[in-house]
Amino acid sequence: MANENRSRLIRATVIFFSIIAVLAVLSFASTITIGDVASFLPYIPESMAPVGIYVIMVPVMIALIFFYLAILVGTLFEGKINNVIISGLYAGGFASLIIVFMILQPASQATQTAGYLFMGSFAVYFLYSILATIAELRKQFYIRVIAGALAIFIIGQVCVQLVNLYMIVPGVPESEQVALIKSMLNWGFGAASIITLVGIFRDSRSPYLSQIGAIAANYFFVLALSLIGTLYVNFISGNLTEVSPVMEQLSPYVEWTGIVIVGAFIFQIMKQGMSESMMAPTEIGNWSKHIQDTSATKGKALKDFTEIIEQFIQKGEKERLLVKLFAFLSDNRASEREMSDSLEEFIRYEDEKFPHFSKRGTSDKIEEQNRERRMLVLQRTVQRINDLGLGAYKSNRQKENGEQ
Repeated sequence: MANENRSRLIRATVIFFSIIAVLAVLSFASTITIGDVASFLPYIPESMAPVGIYVIMVPVMIALIFFYLAILVGTLFEGKINNVIISGLYAGGFASLIIVFMILQPASQATQTAGYLFMGSFAVYFLYSILATIAELRKQFYIRVIAGALAIFIIGQVCVQLVNLYMIVPGVPESEQVALIKSMLNWGFGAASIITLVGIFRDSRSPYLSQIGAIAANYFFVLALSLIGTLYVNFISGNLTEVSPVMEQLSPYVEWTGIVIVGAFIFQIMKQGMSESMMAPTEIGNWSKHIQDTSATKGKALKDFTEIIEQFIQKGEKERLLVKLFAFLSDNRASEREMSDSLEEFIRYEDEKFPHFSKRGTSDKIEEQNRERRMLVLQRTVQRINDLGLGAYKSNRQKENGEQ
């Protein structure tokens, strides 16, 4: 571990345990109640005034544990997956301030249950973030789609449970309004999770399936459209009017709003399709950009040849150097076979990839090894070119032209 990271971890550890010790003493070894510090807090129900201060201090301690774990993981490990884990830990720290308080507070059983539901929802989102990152790294998009569809469905069920908690009184029959809200949530989230599965076709070779898959893979758009669509279906069928007659007075506004939304949706799809069809013939790909970057130097001596070599050795950028070597061999009348044999290793060379999750410092070691490998590859390539004797051949040709 680097000295800087070690010092950072030691400071964080000392600060963490010092604060945790103070908060633990205030929570469990003191008689301070919420009422004693109510003037320093946001609104707290009067029924919680005699409750111990632990209800507030424990969520803070849990949040600090998440923050400390984020620092610990960030100090010991590295990689893209590690970055997702760190982001989730920081988000979990902030979320725990509210969620743990909801679970610990004794005033409302429904709020405690809601706290557990929110905790489960956050765990689902955290797991989805990791799976989506793995899918992106492995280029297996279907993993992200399936995980997203399951996450949407689970979140929908959490919303239904929240309706049961706060809109249903135990022992009282369920009202029509509550039944309709639960039905719309079930249908809306269920339709969104099913439509999201179509996102598997995003990488399809068919441009139409690819376009449809890309739209379906936009979770927020699909979820919003599904909920709005469910709302309009119930409005048009009259279910909303039966439950709430006042909705009939909003009929013109609701209908025109729906027309505008559908029109905007159709316009967006047509715009993307036209844009892609018009731009596709002119797209040449990355090679076009490469030619623009190198065409200005091809055919003449490169002024900054040392810089080009440095870019390859330090950063692994071999395209401009490859053009230079090809130009040199071509100018010296090397055959295609000689070019292929001399530059084959250089062309095939690839840097070792950085791991997606590894011990801190691994990427630095791999980068150092890559620099050494680039240097060796360049040395062997130059040696092969020198073995051809092209420089001497060109020099003799120049002498012969001079004598003539």
